[in-house]
Amino acid sequence: MYSDLLLKECDCAIITSPASLYYVSGVDVADAVLILTKRGNYYLTNSLYEVAVKAASPSGFELLIQTREEQSAFIKNQVENAAVIGLEYDHITLAWFNSFFTKQDKTVDITGTLAELRKIKSCEEREIIKQAESIVDAAFQATLPLIKPGISEKALRDALVANLVANGAERTAFDTIVAFGENAAMPHAVPSERALREGDCVLMDFGAKYKGYCSDFTRTVHCGNPSQKFCEAYQTVLTAQHNAIEYLEKGGRSAFEADKIARETIDRSPFRGTFTHTLGHGVGIEIHEAPWLSRRSKDVLCDNEVFTIEPGVYLEGEFGVRIESLVMIENGKLTVIDRSDKEIYIV
Repeated sequence: MYSDLLLKECDCAIITSPASLYYVSGVDVADAVLILTKRGNYYLTNSLYEVAVKAASPSGFELLIQTREEQSAFIKNQVENAAVIGLEYDHITLAWFNSFFTKQDKTVDITGTLAELRKIKSCEEREIIKQAESIVDAAFQATLPLIKPGISEKALRDALVANLVANGAERTAFDTIVAFGENAAMPHAVPSERALREGDCVLMDFGAKYKGYCSDFTRTVHCGNPSQKFCEAYQTVLTAQHNAIEYLEKGGRSAFEADKIARETIDRSPFRGTFTHTLGHGVGIEIHEAPWLSRRSKDVLCDNEVFTIEPGVYLEGEFGVRIESLVMIENGKLTVIDRSDKEIYIV
């Protein structure tokens, strides 16, 4: 139970974010509040989710099925009888805060504590994430034969999503990205009706949600023979990823240093300054969570953490290349989870 850790700085912790609700209780519903106290723990929800929560049987919680008014009254009572309340500052709204509190000095932020707890994955969590990543590998292989001139970004996106579900995903982990040619120069491109043409690159970034956990995967393939410039960019990105992974495989654990190694690899090439985002991020219940691999990160990567390594090169008006692997550290050893080839795939 997480009560002891969450109640170190407060005598009542109120958990409201969907990811933390699932992490602490193991129940995934859209409308719930967890209250942890030194006297007992409570799971608050409404009658719409009563059957689902009872079926999930959250251990260590007293289940309270309440109307909105009853729930508000119960929370106010807990607040009034506690000296210090722990809240997820990153999740609650000002309106929610003002409905229960008159001053901030009665509250402390437990967002960071929850992030630290979730950062270290149990053996069960790691196995689920491995299964989620095997789903994206299978979906990628099933989708490759569909990449032909004339197909639109939206149509390819829809096929990719269907293949994720066909291979066991409960749903997508995030909005699937499919981008052709010049659209691939936008790291978070939104699929459009743009049709694939001979000579285009195809960037696909997608993930599966499986048993409450995410996977993340990106590959860039090419329709027809690629230009020398594209090949150089692709090889630069692949080398940047290889160098960062090699650093971690040899025992390096600085998230900042991993990002620096990949970034410097790209900046020594003709594509200096075109790697515009961070090297990676943790993956778990949420698609983006701690640890963070960036130029500002102070994270020291540890055993049982799961995170991405995803360098990229983006040339506005021309093309983009991103190659992403999901990795984890187990018993001091780095493991790359995805299994799909990373060499240039030409369709």
